[in-house]
Amino acid sequence: MAELPTSEAIAALPEDDLLASIESTKRRIAELSSLLDAYLDDLTRRADAGDLDPTFSHNDWSFSLSPGRRTWDYPSRVRDLQAQANAAKKAAEADGSATPKLGAPFWSIRGPQP
Repeated sequence: MAELPTSEAIAALPEDDLLASIESTKRRIAELSSLLDAYLDDLTRRADAGDLDPTFSHNDWSFSLSPGRRTWDYPSRVRDLQAQANAAKKAAEADGSATPKLGAPFWSIRGPQP
């Protein structure tokens, strides 16, 4: 694994080098994420086939296969109430009775699209 630069080394980078380093890191993260997805797909396949327990430990890492996030499909009367609540929220935003809040600032960084 490559040695990580210190915060002092990062602060000393010229802007173009800083931006290039960010772009390179984002590309590597995307590549590693794709590789991890392939590994996880195979791990799931092995668990589904019964070749691997859905919960286990390896080298002090814990692995646990979750069945998926539960979602709900509501009856139309509940969906109608939700639509009314959403309309009331929009009205409160428009008339100024709702007050906006901002979370912590963050960067959005996207690479060129193929």
